[in-house]
Amino acid sequence: MTTGSETLVRFLAAIDIDRVDPTLLRKAKDHLLDTIAVACAGISQPQARAATAVVQRWGGTPEASVIGLRLRLPAPKTAFVNALHARIHTFDDTHEIGPIHPGAAVVAAALAAAETSACSGRALLAALIAGYEAATRVSVALGAPHYASGFQTTATCAPFGAAAAAARARGLDAARTTAAFGLAGQAAVGLRQYQIDGSMLDTALGGARGAEAGVVAAEMAAQGLAGPGGILDGRWGMLRVMNGAAPEGLVDDLGKRWEFAATAIKPYASCRFTHGPVAAIAAAKFDPGRVEAIEIAAFRASVEVSDRPAPRDRAEAILSHQIAAALALQGRSILPSTYDAIDAETLALSRRVAVRHDAALDAAYPARWPHRITVSMKGGARVTLDSDRPPSADHEATLAKFRTLATPMLGANADQMISLVDRLESLPDARPLLQLLSPQRAEAA
Repeated sequence: MTTGSETLVRFLAAIDIDRVDPTLLRKAKDHLLDTIAVACAGISQPQARAATAVVQRWGGTPEASVIGLRLRLPAPKTAFVNALHARIHTFDDTHEIGPIHPGAAVVAAALAAAETSACSGRALLAALIAGYEAATRVSVALGAPHYASGFQTTATCAPFGAAAAAARARGLDAARTTAAFGLAGQAAVGLRQYQIDGSMLDTALGGARGAEAGVVAAEMAAQGLAGPGGILDGRWGMLRVMNGAAPEGLVDDLGKRWEFAATAIKPYASCRFTHGPVAAIAAAKFDPGRVEAIEIAAFRASVEVSDRPAPRDRAEAILSHQIAAALALQGRSILPSTYDAIDAETLALSRRVAVRHDAALDAAYPARWPHRITVSMKGGARVTLDSDRPPSADHEATLAKFRTLATPMLGANADQMISLVDRLESLPDARPLLQLLSPQRAEAA
């Protein structure tokens, strides 16, 4: 009997980009650019620098390029570092059902495997789509209770997305991709305790380890090694052990509906739970001086993660509904650099923001992320704003985000990268694009 995971892997291994909707191909290119951009933004963070120094000290064969640095490392370590940099700000893409941030691990693994296998642009594009679909479908199959029970969904699902991406970039068939899934599944672990007493490094490590595990799994599978075929839906597989979930979500409407299509590119460098209220408040264009108070009514997960009225550090400020709402009220852009120095005016406005749990909103989650924002004005007027779904950056906004974050690290090569990504499927060899990841190699190219 064919298992759900086997059906999924066969589909992933057979993806033909000529049969994929062009809008999905365009979306994959946008997510590639977005992940490269947020990786560039993460390089300067002290925790990222320290982690990269540790990995660099281990040495090894220089196989693949670290984005934005004159540094080459073994492919698994390159994937680790690139994913870590892309996750450290939590400015990377989001699939709401989970929730999961798939891009850091998927793109990092795809790029590392593509560079070591000298694959074509078509193969890289197929690898990206396969990786995103794998990660998001595993997340959907696990369902919201997985996250609610304390698992960090990005960490538990990333190894499968990374393994699918790396296997496809290497040209592995379905049997060897199944073998890679079995190997990668042993690295499917991550907990949410960091949201209480940890740091952004903890959530970044989840994506980074997933990226590394996926590349290692694909390399081992290419050499004939294999893990358990039932790693996802076997008796002691991930779905049943971590959630008691049935495997149907792995294959529902496979080939007819792409879970990847529901993955959003973040317009704001704050926790995804804050995006709906931020967009609603920003669009209303209030005069901050006339606002007496703001109440954000939210579903439980949003409250648990983002009700942070007095953030203790930068990491908690990124998660905070209160800080994000204050920034939106000021009409400020919310970029990683915004959190480097939250001023007294923003802090004062944030103290006017209260968050409360509304149990009536829980039933809609995770299909929708409902928030109700009540703004009380000085003089007694009240304005109610409803946000059902957080926004996603469109193509033009993604290009603007890319230029803002990537240009400081890549310089003029950022525009060249946009051009090559735009025609990715026409590149017989992806290496001209991959050479642009490293400033030194870009100059030589």
